[in-house]
Amino acid sequence: MLRFIEALLYFYFSINKKFIKFAVSKSKSMKGIRYFYGSIIILILSVLYLSCKKDTTCKVNVKCTNYYTGAAVSDAYVKLYAPVKTASGGTVEADVKAEGNTDSDGIVSFNFKLPAVYNIKAIKESDTLIGTGIVTLEEGKTVEAAVQMKKQ
Repeated sequence: MLRFIEALLYFYFSINKKFIKFAVSKSKSMKGIRYFYGSIIILILSVLYLSCKKDTTCKVNVKCTNYYTGAAVSDAYVKLYAPVKTASGGTVEADVKAEGNTDSDGIVSFNFKLPAVYNIKAIKESDTLIGTGIVTLEEGKTVEAAVQMKKQ
């Protein structure tokens, strides 16, 4: 969209370059002055429109902690997914949107382009810990989600 607007502005001003010279040289003419100032107003409005681009990136930080001790769980496998209903009426974790491992602080971060609601599942196999949760992503914001992991 941005490239289209840039091309449109380039085309508009390449055509109007001759016209602007005409309008300035014929400044005694009221019609030339109106077109000159009209072109300036269109330029200003175009710049203002292009500068209002909104950031829609959604970020989520998932922090995994041990339910019993409260300590951060490092190197836990975390996945964000949307459950899919099966023909028999059950649900499966088939639509995985993001996955990763927590760092030493028990945090893993993900970025998405649009808001959504995802289920969270965290697993630490070596300690047999598992935790679940739900996160709602918000447009242009960073959301913090906490998952408490218990023994299986």
